[in-house]
Amino acid sequence: MHGSWKIVLPIGFVLYSLPLFLRVNSTSDYIIDEEFHIPQGLAFCRKQFDVWDSKITTFPGLYLIALVLSPLNYCTVTGLRLLSLTGAGINILLLYKIRRRSLAGIGGNSYAAHEAITLAVLPPLYFFNHLYYTDTLSLTMVLLFYNYWQQEAHLPAAVWGAASVLMRQTNIVWVCMGCGITVLETFVQEAAKTRRRHRFRLLGSELWTQILASPQLLCNCILRILGKCCFYASIILPFVGFIFINGSIVVGDKSAHEATINLPQIFYFAIFAAGFGITNTVRQLVTALKLLRRHILLSGLALVAIVLVIHFNTVVHPYLLADNRHYTFYVWSRLYGRIWWFRYAMALPYLIALTMLGCGLRHMPDSFLLMFPLSLVLVLCFQRLLEVRYFLVPYIIFRLNTRPTRKGHAEWLELGVHLMLNVATFYIYFTKEFYWENYRTPQRIIW
Repeated sequence: MHGSWKIVLPIGFVLYSLPLFLRVNSTSDYIIDEEFHIPQGLAFCRKQFDVWDSKITTFPGLYLIALVLSPLNYCTVTGLRLLSLTGAGINILLLYKIRRRSLAGIGGNSYAAHEAITLAVLPPLYFFNHLYYTDTLSLTMVLLFYNYWQQEAHLPAAVWGAASVLMRQTNIVWVCMGCGITVLETFVQEAAKTRRRHRFRLLGSELWTQILASPQLLCNCILRILGKCCFYASIILPFVGFIFINGSIVVGDKSAHEATINLPQIFYFAIFAAGFGITNTVRQLVTALKLLRRHILLSGLALVAIVLVIHFNTVVHPYLLADNRHYTFYVWSRLYGRIWWFRYAMALPYLIALTMLGCGLRHMPDSFLLMFPLSLVLVLCFQRLLEVRYFLVPYIIFRLNTRPTRKGHAEWLELGVHLMLNVATFYIYFTKEFYWENYRTPQRIIW
């Protein structure tokens, strides 16, 4: 049945989405940021490489992919949007393969397929599958990188890692995460060979004492690391040079995307992950509450730290207050911005959500538990704008690695909630119209 799922999932998903895609496609030529993406994609599709919109802040990966439409003579708005839908079909296959590997046989192939479907219809992600945005195809490249990296096929992993960076600069963080985990795991594995034991604790002193005490072992580790990570270094080092020369990770218009320390982004992400990752929430809530109660002093200190971060580091981007075409505008204007105490009242839910995230990953190797939180901070905490699209890749990586258990009611609840939210959000999109002063076409609400 494993081979059948590889065919059924992508084809079935695209066919299921196609009627909705055609309906969305008929509503407007440009949907919000598509007013920048679509003209640029059409220019590249027609091989007009001298055309570039200075307001675009990403590398041209999204627009280079449009070149596949050129031989088909299909350089149209519909053609560009179909690239995202095609990417979504590839994504569900990759989600299945990666989750099947992490489940390690638990629940069989049907469980992995269920998980892949649940992630593929994640409401914010599913919506953008129908638009010509970077999100879907960026995720495709990250998943291709992650799939090969998981199999220790480092050359193809690096190729797709480079492609992911061309789609969105912040994807360099996931390449660095994969490289960092590979480095740390190499130390652990090489040390284990010399002592004929199953595994060392990465954060234990015994591992590093042994490595530093044996020049031969240290040399072996370095050679192994160079062999595995040289491909990643060929991406990471030039990117560091780019940042040094450019002065920023952003290309084009830097004014709206200045790097700003914004630690509450981690809290917003934790709520996002707890809300959409219902399976992990249901399974880990009791464990998280017991853990917090058992370490009541540390919990109290963490709660105080969260309140202080909220008070001193809540950052509000002007776009968040001005653009009423996104759900985050309404969350902020009606809760966080209107009720002064609401952001502080969220401190306890933040702490519980963060603890549930940790509990859901506690089975993972120390290297992952070290590198994933660091990657989260780098990806999220230097973004001034609160935008759920920024949460998609880190959430998918988190959810793909949550603790594997046998399928139960929680998995069906998560899938059902995702489907119902999709019905609600598309209903709002199709029925709620309003006009902006400088726009001829009606505006709509999206994620």
